[in-house]
Amino acid sequence: MTVFSQRRKKLLSLAKGKQVAAYTAPNLFYLTDFFGGGAAVVRPDKTVVVTSPLEADRAGEVAKEAEVVVVRKWKDVGKEIEKQLGGGRAVVDREGLKSKKLEPNPGLFLEARRFKDKLELERIRKACAKTDKTYEALERALKPGRTEWELAAEVMKAALEEGLTPSNSDSSLGPIIIASGPHGAYGHSELSGRRVKSGDFVVADLFFRYEGYNSDETRTFAVGTVTSEMKKRYAAVKDAQQAAIDAVTDGVSCGSVHDAALGVLRKHGVDRYLNHSVGHGVGIDIHELPGIFHGSAVKLGRNDVITDEPGVYFVGKYGIRIEDTLRVDRKPEIYTRFTKDLVTCG
Repeated sequence: MTVFSQRRKKLLSLAKGKQVAAYTAPNLFYLTDFFGGGAAVVRPDKTVVVTSPLEADRAGEVAKEAEVVVVRKWKDVGKEIEKQLGGGRAVVDREGLKSKKLEPNPGLFLEARRFKDKLELERIRKACAKTDKTYEALERALKPGRTEWELAAEVMKAALEEGLTPSNSDSSLGPIIIASGPHGAYGHSELSGRRVKSGDFVVADLFFRYEGYNSDETRTFAVGTVTSEMKKRYAAVKDAQQAAIDAVTDGVSCGSVHDAALGVLRKHGVDRYLNHSVGHGVGIDIHELPGIFHGSAVKLGRNDVITDEPGVYFVGKYGIRIEDTLRVDRKPEIYTRFTKDLVTCG
């Protein structure tokens, strides 16, 4: 059975006898390897992709185990989907569709996509390895006097040369985060013209796609000479991040992983400066199931792909975050390998 037939089978099983249709590009991609405009109906033996003449040729070339149906205008896509569905109700991945036959349930698709198959794992692994190389480019470029925009341009060039494409974030306008000095205290800082100074921490959160699947990796660099307090706080975050990694195993609750990191930060007296959850799932989207947050009873399972990213943020001064992407198993497999020792540049 191919990975695409397995994905169809999983979705149809989760739908419990109802038909399934996808209207969003990430779910269309999950079903067919075609990322583009259109919608799809899931059959046991294939996926029927409905699209316009604009996308038809590319869909026909790229889509796996799919029949491509072309309508003349975009507005006709929905009508054709209903025709393909025939009678009965169908689960769909988008709210607001004006049809009594379509039952919105985006969570069904997110649940189907949660545990990664062999192809997905390989793509995420490669995305992370290539993102590691963009950190090498950033380390070479990171010097006092350079702006965040200039540094981001160096990273983007290196990423494109590695065959990576921008992921973008649902929390920031920038394609990546390069947050220097006080900007590092904003978890989702925007790129700016601020020039890096000696004594800065620079938080670099890089996230790219490879063949449709995301990496997510954060490192914090020192520029020139930083204070002993900054170094101690960096060590606290590094220890907390490792504590969360040590807590990750098949069957453990997501909440306990978050709390493992938080407990270390508490011992160092900086726990109140963590203002977000310690991690999240990664896949076609940069943020997927499961969420790694305090109180979550959701159990991690084999082939969950998650981040581990504790941080501390001192408004007006600097921030520190260290993040890896890893695969859950009896022992976690860490995909992001750029050093987590404090690297000093410039």
